[in-house]
Amino acid sequence: MKVRSTDEGIQIYDFNAAEALKIARKLEREGIKFYKEFLKTVEDPKVKEVLLYLLDEEMEHLKLFEKMLEREDPESLDDDGEGVLDVVDDGVYTLPKSEALATDLDEAIQLGINIEKRSLSFYLEIVKHTKSEEGRNVLKIIIGEEKNHWEELKRLI
Repeated sequence: MKVRSTDEGIQIYDFNAAEALKIARKLEREGIKFYKEFLKTVEDPKVKEVLLYLLDEEMEHLKLFEKMLEREDPESLDDDGEGVLDVVDDGVYTLPKSEALATDLDEAIQLGINIEKRSLSFYLEIVKHTKSEEGRNVLKIIIGEEKNHWEELKRLI
């Protein structure tokens, strides 16, 4: 990982495999927290079903990325989330007010699609700025997982 200061602020780029997986782990944890909180506000059983599906997918991704991280850097699984990558605001789960609540099934599915789209955009931007071959390879796996999730949601429309 490299850090540089620009006129626009601090940029973090060029991630190795373990760092890419830590980013993925952070995003999945944010997703789990987001969907758990969102579920507390929903009454419609069909909307809850979609949100539970999205929550389950985030938990499965977290398990997958933690297994991969354990192979890359076993000590990373015990960290307390206080590294530079853990405090970076990726913006994936920061929603505009207009997207904040899904009141019906279609809105819940669309919310999931929008979140996956932001997640994909985030990873695609990171991979463009990663020179490390191992980092790029891991990011491509993560992108593939997110893309599959996005496509599954689009089929629900």
